[in-house]
Amino acid sequence: MDIRRKVRLDAFTTIGIGGIAEYFAVPRDQEELADLIKLAQDKGKPIHILGRGANTIFGDFEGFVVYTKNFSNMSVEDEGNKGLRVKVAAGVDLHKLVKLAVDENLEGVYRLVGLPATVGGAVSMNAGAFGYEISEHLLSVKFLGWDGNVYTAMKQDLNFSYRNSPFPSLGVVLECEFLFQRTNRPIFEEFQSIKRLRKEKQPINMPTSGSTFKNPQGHAAGKLLEEVGMKGFRIGGVAFSEVHANFLINVDRGTFQDVLKIIQVAKRRVLETFGIELEEEVVLVGKRDAFARLD
Repeated sequence: MDIRRKVRLDAFTTIGIGGIAEYFAVPRDQEELADLIKLAQDKGKPIHILGRGANTIFGDFEGFVVYTKNFSNMSVEDEGNKGLRVKVAAGVDLHKLVKLAVDENLEGVYRLVGLPATVGGAVSMNAGAFGYEISEHLLSVKFLGWDGNVYTAMKQDLNFSYRNSPFPSLGVVLECEFLFQRTNRPIFEEFQSIKRLRKEKQPINMPTSGSTFKNPQGHAAGKLLEEVGMKGFRIGGVAFSEVHANFLINVDRGTFQDVLKIIQVAKRRVLETFGIELEEEVVLVGKRDAFARLD
C-alpha cells in the first residue's frame, strides 16, 4: 500500500495552497481503502478523501489524506429509448462524463463543463452549474461505510440538496451509476456558450478553488461580496478575483492563514451589511488551532 509521510498538499489543489499531511495514501482498490480506514481508526486519526482538490484548501492536516486517482473505471451501456446507463468510479475526471454527454447528445451533465472535479467529488458536494445538479441523473451510489462494509444506496434514499449530499458522512463514494437521456435538441452550441461564459465570467486561468461561498436563498454570493467591497480585496497572497467576487485566487504564495482571514472578513462584512450569514462552499481542512487563532 502506498502511504507516505509529511507530504505537501499544495500540488494537489487547484488553488495551489496546502500545508503538510501527516499521512498521504493512494489506495489501489476498495480493499486497500478499507484497510486504510481501519488503520486510521486504530490510530485515532481523521481521514480526508481527495479527488481533484478543486474545492478544497488545506492547512496542515494531522491525519490521513486519501487520494482516489486509482478509482478510474467507467462503463457505458446503451439502453435504447431509456438512454445511456453509465457506471463511473469515484476517481474518474468529470470531464470524461461531460465529453460523453457532448458526443452522445445527452441532456444535462454537459453544463458542468469546466468544473475541475472527479465524479466522486462532484457527487459528494452535489456539484452544479447553469441550472443543473449532478444528482439529477444519478441512480445510485456504491460507497464504503466507515464500518468497513460496502453499501449501495438508491438516490431516492439519499438526501441530496443544494451543494450538499450525505457524503462523506455516510462513507467514501466508490462508484456512481447514472441514467442519461438523449435529447433531440442539439446541445453542442449551448455547450460552447457555457465554455465561453466561464472564460468571460470566471478567473479560470488563475489558481482558484472555485466558488468560495454557497448562494444564500434568493441571493448571489458574488453580488453580495461585490457590494461590500470584496471584489479585488486582498490579504497576504490571496484575493477575491476582479473577474468574479466569489472566487478566491492565489495571487502570490498564499497561505492557509491568508485564506482563513479573508474568508472571515468577507463573512463579517456581508453579515453586518445584509444580515446574511454566508456558508462556505469551499472545504477548509486543517488543524483546529489554525481556526481557533481567528476566534
